[in-house]
Amino acid sequence: MRKIGLLFLLLAIGTIAFSQEIAVRFTGQLNNSDYCRLDSVKVTNLTRNWTETVEYPDTIIVLGGTVGTDLNIAATQGLGQNIPNPFDCETRVELSVSQREDVRMQLLDVAGKVYAEYNGLLDAGVHTFDISAANPQTYLLNAMVGNRQYSIRMVNVGSGCGSSIKYAGISGGIEAKLTSANEFQIGDNMRYVGYTTIGGQVVASDVKEQAQVVSQYVTLNFTHYSRPIVETLVATDITTTSATLHGNITNNGGTSITARGFYWGTTSDNLSQIVSAGVGDGEYTADITGLSVSTTYYYCAFATNNAGTSIGEVIPFETLSTTGTLNGHEWVDLGLPSGLLWATTNIGAENPEDYGNYYAWGETTTNETYDYDSYIYYEGSTLTKYTRSDNLTTLEASDDAATANWGSGWRMPTQTEMNELFNNCTHVWTTQNGVNGRLFTGLNGNSIFLPAAGYRDGSSLLEVGSGGNYWSSSLYTDDPYGSYRAWYLTFYSGSIYGMSYNYRRWGHSVRPVCVSASSTTSAPTVSTNSAFSITATDATLSGNVTSDGGATVTARGFLYGTSENNLTEDVQSGNGTGSFTKALTGLTSGTTYYYKAYATNSAGTAYGEVRSFTTENIGSTTGTLNGHDYVDLGLPSGTR
Repeated sequence: MRKIGLLFLLLAIGTIAFSQEIAVRFTGQLNNSDYCRLDSVKVTNLTRNWTETVEYPDTIIVLGGTVGTDLNIAATQGLGQNIPNPFDCETRVELSVSQREDVRMQLLDVAGKVYAEYNGLLDAGVHTFDISAANPQTYLLNAMVGNRQYSIRMVNVGSGCGSSIKYAGISGGIEAKLTSANEFQIGDNMRYVGYTTIGGQVVASDVKEQAQVVSQYVTLNFTHYSRPIVETLVATDITTTSATLHGNITNNGGTSITARGFYWGTTSDNLSQIVSAGVGDGEYTADITGLSVSTTYYYCAFATNNAGTSIGEVIPFETLSTTGTLNGHEWVDLGLPSGLLWATTNIGAENPEDYGNYYAWGETTTNETYDYDSYIYYEGSTLTKYTRSDNLTTLEASDDAATANWGSGWRMPTQTEMNELFNNCTHVWTTQNGVNGRLFTGLNGNSIFLPAAGYRDGSSLLEVGSGGNYWSSSLYTDDPYGSYRAWYLTFYSGSIYGMSYNYRRWGHSVRPVCVSASSTTSAPTVSTNSAFSITATDATLSGNVTSDGGATVTARGFLYGTSENNLTEDVQSGNGTGSFTKALTGLTSGTTYYYKAYATNSAGTAYGEVRSFTTENIGSTTGTLNGHDYVDLGLPSGTR
């Protein structure tokens, strides 16, 4: 009975002694937004002229409390909230046990995956556990004490630690050693200054002064800016004289981006030209024009904030040529708004001055006579294709003389494209190598010569040397006689009529066009970018489809594996062009993985370069990423 009476007496004394306690809990914040771990907090009582320092991992000071007691009495059983919370990799928690019990503790994520476990037999009292968590996420800590279960939710903002639950012994209370021995009265004026380490540099928080009258949470704000992190992405929409540059700001350094854009030039060590691209985070683009044909340019992205300017990697691109070949036939770029490329010769011709072959509209071979009896789509008195009944207004590929004779990528121009040629080029009647015709010259100075080849009607060859007629692929849809006629470009020595329409059975010349420098659908262009968010078991892969190759990208993703020459695992990430990512889970810690991006269209599948990353080795402070070593210095940010 005397022992029980003494116990109640001590409890009563403790209750009276702590009745005037004030607990101040501290939290760090970086640039008014992100959580920041506190290394220490300097607490100064301005009224009574004393100073005391709270050291990490403790983030609480008890003012006006009883000091020096060794009592470890668990008045109630349960699991207290971890301190600090949120925490940077490591935190501490207390478990109160009212009698000797078997205890099992588990650290889980919200999906129920177990990361760490403790099992032991504990005496009655308050026990301390040190908790480590590997990934920045929300965790659950469960404690099974006998047949009872307790649980708390905790948030880790750090990375690089292993996951563990370690018993730290009988506790005097997490807050006990933070109980100040200095005199304090409610209403005393207090000053609080926090300290943290950012990039290896100790930084002090803003000073907070206040009269302390109640227990409260105090947020100490740190102001620390760094230069942005910016990467240069692959250029797109490259023509003979222009290109679109791409950049991406992956980290603004904690403050607003005041300028961004690109430095560019014709040598990698003299990027003297600047193009701006506004402000803000994330991906951005800028167009540059007035470039030279078939020229290599170099560029890099830049971004500026209050801390300074950062630049990305220098990347080259080459403007397109104004001439080239496709399937053995030459094309020329006339600088037209559409970017359409025109052939330098007619079908059946060996040089620009040759007349070449004559074709009825919709036929792919030549005839001896050009009348309705020989026209493939005329039977009796009725047209059998490209009529009002079938609603076809443009030649299909199988009926296109250019495609049939010169191969995929070449085709006959439409009425609209012939009008573009007529309206965007100068055109003069001239004689070239003794042959009459029209010379069409584009704004870029390049030209094509259309010889005055005349036309075929029946068995007759008419107007040779005085005029030329060139089929388009477009049907004349307003024909009152039932779609008997089609559009063509016509000209003569004294005048040029432009677009006209006439009987489909007549034999006209064909001047093909192609739509790009490659002029044929090709596999996409795809790059493999650096992996990020790498932990012991997870990583996020990154790629970019910079060109669809002239056809829709129907699939994209990554191949990966633990051998550079055996990438057997396939993960998909949608379709289309642009940047894409894919998160991997369930990886093995301390293991090097290799991966490459891929993209697929109707022409085939293209692959980016092979890159690598190494998952974190639980408990290790060193590792490699993309073949380069890193070391963990224990920085609050987790940066290596």
